[in-house]
Amino acid sequence: MTRISTSLAALSLALVGATALAQSAQHDADAWAEDLNALVEVLETNHPNPFHTTSQAVWEAQLDAYRTRLPAMSDAERIAGMARLLGMIGDGHTWMPMHALPFGGMPPGPGFRSLPVRFELFDDGLFIVGATDPDLVGLRVEAFGDIPVAEALARTLEILPRDAVNFSRELAPEWMMQAELLTALGLAADADNIVLTLTDGETSRVASLQPLGAQVRYDWAFSMDGGPQTDEDWYTAAADTPLWQEPMTVPVRLVTSLENAAYLQLFSIANGPERFADLARQAVALAETLDEPVLILDLRRCLGGDGSLNPAFVDELVASAALSRPGRIRVLTSRQTHSAAIMLLSRLANRTGAVRFGQAAADRPNHYGETNIWVTPNTGLPVIHASEHYATATPGDTRAHHAPDITIPYRFDDYAAGIDPVLAAALTYNPEI
Repeated sequence: MTRISTSLAALSLALVGATALAQSAQHDADAWAEDLNALVEVLETNHPNPFHTTSQAVWEAQLDAYRTRLPAMSDAERIAGMARLLGMIGDGHTWMPMHALPFGGMPPGPGFRSLPVRFELFDDGLFIVGATDPDLVGLRVEAFGDIPVAEALARTLEILPRDAVNFSRELAPEWMMQAELLTALGLAADADNIVLTLTDGETSRVASLQPLGAQVRYDWAFSMDGGPQTDEDWYTAAADTPLWQEPMTVPVRLVTSLENAAYLQLFSIANGPERFADLARQAVALAETLDEPVLILDLRRCLGGDGSLNPAFVDELVASAALSRPGRIRVLTSRQTHSAAIMLLSRLANRTGAVRFGQAAADRPNHYGETNIWVTPNTGLPVIHASEHYATATPGDTRAHHAPDITIPYRFDDYAAGIDPVLAAALTYNPEI
C-alpha cells in the first residue's frame, strides 16, 4: 500500500511552478542541510526500525561525513549522497526515486535527463533493449567511460536499498540511464556526453550518447523497453512480446485456455471491478474444468498492493480439492515480485503445495513495508520510506527473499527471441516426478 505523507499537502503551494533541479539554480548548502535534518526526523519518527540493516553508529558517521561535504558538492552529488544514506536503511520500501513518480500532485523529482536508451539487467549482463538508434539495440554494455560495467553497477547499487538486493537490481538499470546521476557516481565526466563501451559478443565499439531533454519522460512503471514519450522513432531488441510482458490495462489477466492450465496474472493486489477473492474463485473454476487441473499464478509484474486482501484470495485456492495436490498451483516470480506480493507468496507457501518458478522475489518474507512518500521541504525531492513491519513468515525466518523452487535463468537471448522459459517450465512441470 502507498500513502503520501500529509507533509506533501502542506508543501503543495510551495511546489507550484517548481522546476526540476537540473533546470533550476543550484540550492545553497544551508537549504540542503535543512532538508537533511528534516529527513532524519522523518526516518526516526516514522520508520519502525531505521537501523535494521546498518547500525545507528555507522549510519550517523556517514550522515556526518555527508553533511561536511555538502558545501562542495553539486546538486547531483547531493542527491546521490542523500540516496546513499537512504540505501543504507536497507529495505525495499525506503529509497529515493531518480525520476518523476507516476502519481498526481508529485514534484518532478531530481529532474535528471535520461539517455535515449533503455537498459535491462539480465543474468548474462547489462543490455540495451530499446533505443532511438537501431544500431545500439541488443548490444551489451561493457563499460561506462573507463569504469567496467560490474563496478558501475556496484556504485549504482550503493544508492539503492542494500538489503533488498533483488529489488535494487531491478531498479538499477533505470538509475543508470540518468545522465547527471552518472556524473555524480563517477561514471561519466560530462552529463552532455555519456561514453559507453558496447559489444555484440564479438567486437566492441565506443558510443557517445547525448541525453534527452529534461522535459522528456519515460513510462517508469518497470516498462522494460518502452520508449520516451516523444515522437522519435523507437527500436527494441525483442522479436515478439510474450504474454506476461504484454501491456497491462487492468489489474489482472485471466486466460481461459493456456496449454491445459488456467493462467492468472496479477499486476496489483487490489479490488477492481471484481473483488480480489472473486478472481481466485474464477481461476479455480477454470482450472477445475481441465482433465488435470493446474493453476498458474503469475506474480512477475506484481509490485504489491493491499496485503489485507491476500487471506480471502488464498482461502479460495485452498478450498479446491483439485488444486490441493502438490504442484497443482504453480507460481511465477521475478525481481518485481514486491511488497504485498511477498505477503501472498508467504501465505501460499504456508497453506498450499504451490511450486515456484523463475527468479528470486524482491524482498524478505519478514520485511519493512507500507510505503509512505515524503517530500523534502526546500529541494522538492520525493523520498519513499517504510512505516510498518510485516512478519509474513515465522519470527526466526531470516531469508533475504523467497527463492524459486525451480530457478530459470534470466537471459537476454530469451528476451530477444520473445520467448518465456519460465512459463514454459511451469506448463511442462510434472509434479509426479
